[in-house]
Amino acid sequence: MVNQIGQGDLARMFLMQKTNFDVKAEVTRLAQELSTGRKADVAAAVGGDFAPITSIETTLARNASYKTTGTEAASLAAVMQNAYQTISTLIEESSGNMLNAGQATQASVIETAAADTAAKLAPVLAALNTTFGSRSVFSGVAVDGPAVADAETFMASLTATTAGATDVASLTTALDAWFAPGGGFETDVYLGSTTPLAPIDIGLGVKANLQQTAFDGELRDALKGIALANLIDNDVLTGNTEARAELVRIAGETMLRGETGLTTLQARLGTVEGLIEETGVARDTETSALTLARAEILEVDPYETASRLTAAQTQLETIYAITARMQSLSLVNYL
Repeated sequence: MVNQIGQGDLARMFLMQKTNFDVKAEVTRLAQELSTGRKADVAAAVGGDFAPITSIETTLARNASYKTTGTEAASLAAVMQNAYQTISTLIEESSGNMLNAGQATQASVIETAAADTAAKLAPVLAALNTTFGSRSVFSGVAVDGPAVADAETFMASLTATTAGATDVASLTTALDAWFAPGGGFETDVYLGSTTPLAPIDIGLGVKANLQQTAFDGELRDALKGIALANLIDNDVLTGNTEARAELVRIAGETMLRGETGLTTLQARLGTVEGLIEETGVARDTETSALTLARAEILEVDPYETASRLTAAQTQLETIYAITARMQSLSLVNYL
């Protein structure tokens, strides 16, 4: 007698093979979703309409770019603010001394005050040459080099310009002309560009204006008092104690005005810093909301996915066992 495998057996075998294929595909899909955290079939997740998820992804990418530029702008502003504070502190230390010395009649008091203030020139110029990364902060678009020359170059140019002055009026006139646009400060000392940096995009339609340079009028005014102290320290109008006392007084008053100008610059920069912070908060809030919205559309529940994966793996193992049992009932075992 010959045993036969009927059509029902073949049908069951083919059904088991199809079920095995489907469950293996399910295991592969669930394993991928568990490892990536995202649904494998995006088209099904969005119901065939990709517009909302595309809009979310585009906005998130744009916000990520703005976060980078916003962070850079905040750091640059902080560096500039620190430089302003350094200069302000240096000037504040000397302005009172110069005003007091301006009331004195002793040459030694005048000389001591002038020398003390003159020593502030180098650190003030160093503050104006502050860099952020490899870029000069106060050089405008000429970021590859220093904003200002060194103290020696500064004084060489200023001394040459004021060499013919014989009294307080002619000296202060020459000093004002040297600091004016087109004067020696611009041609010999300021090494940057008069073209400021372009505003930095930190949000959609929002820009951070960090365009300050070492040629700004407020900074030149702050430097003017120190420059005058250096001229006094270099024996300008020597022998005329009364005139030198007046110059010391003028230097002190000029530095007081310089402090006011620096305060204005710091306040202006503080406004930009506030804008950067507010824009960053709004951007981060939007990013969080969009990330949650994207998660609801595309991301999977890891616990649910892990449970389904375990169930599918168990089902696959069962199919393997049944298939192996069915294969053991092959024609060979009946011959």
